[in-house]
Amino acid sequence: MKTAGTEFLNENDHLTNTISPFNTVADIIVHRNLNRSRNNSNNSSSYLTIDENNILQVYGKTYGASKYETTLLCLAISEITNRKIELYEIKEGDLTTLPALAREVILDFGKIDIITSDLTLERREFEENDSLRSPTYIYNLLEKLGDKKCTLCDCEIPQIIQGAHIWPVANIKRRTNISAEQKLQYAIDGDNGLWLCNNHHKLFDINLLFINVDGRIKYKTNIRDIDESYINSVTVTHQIREEILTPKFLQHLQNRNSLIDQTMYRFIV
Repeated sequence: MKTAGTEFLNENDHLTNTISPFNTVADIIVHRNLNRSRNNSNNSSSYLTIDENNILQVYGKTYGASKYETTLLCLAISEITNRKIELYEIKEGDLTTLPALAREVILDFGKIDIITSDLTLERREFEENDSLRSPTYIYNLLEKLGDKKCTLCDCEIPQIIQGAHIWPVANIKRRTNISAEQKLQYAIDGDNGLWLCNNHHKLFDINLLFINVDGRIKYKTNIRDIDESYINSVTVTHQIREEILTPKFLQHLQNRNSLIDQTMYRFIV
């Protein structure tokens, strides 16, 4: 709130510690991460990250108290950076946009683009692209997994970390026994994904890496020794955390693995 320009009345009379504004966007990200860690929860109404084009992105809900957190976060970021910012309004309840006054204040800064995520936008993105750059999908991953960090290595550079589908969008589309609406819900489900760096995402997409039902990681055996050594060296996490392996995640994993010859793989050790 201090970073957003809020003035506290009688601050020196009633507070034992001085409230200081944040100086950088990185400070805000670190502080929010610490708060979530202390609360042992990733639940929040807004998230701040950076995309592959180095654009700051705010993913925020617009209902109830959530709209105030989203608005204050945008105002705080605008005060300390001149970088381009994108605000993705995530639909919640019957409200799809921030209140008019909040939108007006945010837009007055002149550096924030507001994109509203609704079913029409999500459905069009789903129908046109198998890669599915869905705002709701990214929000759901942030809500489940926290900030961008590769699940299989130590990379925490947000610009090169992507949401990787467990059950691929192309495979979901080919299913004939589920409705179009259900297909979309599977595609944007936070349980249908992991944060992976560019390298691990590609290795996973082409099935050189395989996730076993117990979360352990395997690699394909019909590759060169030098490639095997590389995969083993960069894949420092050999098993996915238990809290990620929810029943819905495992169902998506089963749908993926049912199309793969599992005899071609060996555990990374």
